[in-house]
Amino acid sequence: MEDARPFRELIRRLARLDEVEMRMGLICEQLESLTDEDAVQLLHATHLGASLGEISAQRVFLAMGWALFDPRLAPRRTGLAASARRSEHHAVADFLTPPLEETAPLDDKRRIPDLGRGRPLTLGERKSLARTHDRELIQRVVRDPHPDVVRILLDNPSLTEADVVRVCAARPNDPQVLQSVYRHRRWVVRYRPRNAIVRNPHTQLGTALLLAPLLRKGELEEAATSSELSPPLRLSCKTIAELRSIQAPAPED
Repeated sequence: MEDARPFRELIRRLARLDEVEMRMGLICEQLESLTDEDAVQLLHATHLGASLGEISAQRVFLAMGWALFDPRLAPRRTGLAASARRSEHHAVADFLTPPLEETAPLDDKRRIPDLGRGRPLTLGERKSLARTHDRELIQRVVRDPHPDVVRILLDNPSLTEADVVRVCAARPNDPQVLQSVYRHRRWVVRYRPRNAIVRNPHTQLGTALLLAPLLRKGELEEAATSSELSPPLRLSCKTIAELRSIQAPAPED
């Protein structure tokens, strides 16, 4: 099945679901039950719609990215990527099994922030402080480089979007920290954290490729010329930005 159009109605139905977990569950069911060729066509149709800026496709593609990390689908990713290469859907293959990158060891110059206790705090103490509702303390905890501290902080009801952007924009950064924000349902549905994740050179390439179609054209163009980002990510952003320039999204029903 080479034509992606038969999946457009499925994408629209998935987008109408209010519950994200239900949307993810149905995406998993579809990708589990389809042949490799048809599953690739569904991934391609959703990625293309999201790249064109279609709201329904972007909503589904975000959930699809989360679904691809589900243990039910992990064994299929390599086979789906191979099928995508055969059908020349290289963008799909790239986010399923990202190209290998040469990565330098992370020179972590980020120090544990001064949390006002007059001594270095243990990891357990820092994790406890990540639950604080004290805004002054939260402003310090957002600078903590440890993924376990950040995971707790992301669930803190006193955390703001601006705080999360600061977490995502920090350099150097642990890829696990950025992945934790990406996987968090509360924060990655918001535009500014998504943009900050894509623009951080320490983000895993597969994650950045899954978020790139959800950016606006201006941010895509900036990312496409950023010397901080990897060549595959810059190329993806350039391609999506050009697609938005030459082709208007299909009307939403």
